[in-house]
Amino acid sequence: MSNRNPFECFTWKSDVFSCESNDIDTFYERLAEQVSRLGLQERKLGETGDYPINFYQSPAQKSGQPSILISAGFHGEEAAGPWGMLYFLNELEPELFSQLNLSLLPLVNPTGFKKGHRFNKSGQNPNRGFVLENGRGKTDDASTEGKLLIEHSQLLQAASKNGILTCHEDVLQKHTYIYSFEANQTPGKFSRNLRDALGHYFPIAENGLIDDCPIEDGIIFNHFDTSFEAFLVRLGASVGVCSETPALQGLDQRIMANAAVMKRFVELTLENS
Repeated sequence: MSNRNPFECFTWKSDVFSCESNDIDTFYERLAEQVSRLGLQERKLGETGDYPINFYQSPAQKSGQPSILISAGFHGEEAAGPWGMLYFLNELEPELFSQLNLSLLPLVNPTGFKKGHRFNKSGQNPNRGFVLENGRGKTDDASTEGKLLIEHSQLLQAASKNGILTCHEDVLQKHTYIYSFEANQTPGKFSRNLRDALGHYFPIAENGLIDDCPIEDGIIFNHFDTSFEAFLVRLGASVGVCSETPALQGLDQRIMANAAVMKRFVELTLENS
């Protein structure tokens, strides 16, 4: 993002979780409770700093069911994504897994999250450098976290076959918006529904430019860059959305909005299957 310092620290207090937004120990404790309750399968993709990058899947992935991936925590100052995923998991019933293969990357950049700043501890942007060459991921320009994800791209490709949702925040905004990818000329029901899930919590961004990308009706459409979500769409995910909640608004409201967009993503996947 332009005009921001990637090492500026942002932290907030969450009343919902009774802790600071960068309280990584509480985050992992609460996550472990949900993983255990839901019987999720845990797979360690690698490490960054002293922390694992873990990938979770619903038990017994079934071939006839839609497969979707939800990811969060690529940027450390975008705290409501990971906490929103916890809130979403808290509300989830295991019965869902008989209809859907759900995969999760709850916290991709733990070193940034702990500090409350955008980049990882090495000053790299974990949401850039996802490059596809001859159908394969190339790791030359990727961050530490990105390299691990690219090395597991076959796993992630299968996990996101029917869609990828990645949850981000914008520290410069009071309005919400999304980046979306659909095999259409214009945003369809999928994009509009996910935008509206966020619009229930915040005003939708006005038409114009955000980060040099044209935005219309709160949607930046089919903008292919070297982000994780664009990479997975290139690898074959049928739809993709990157949600952006406004970090100039209250943390708990943002947490609820992130949980709501995840829930809506699941509902739309089931409706379309």
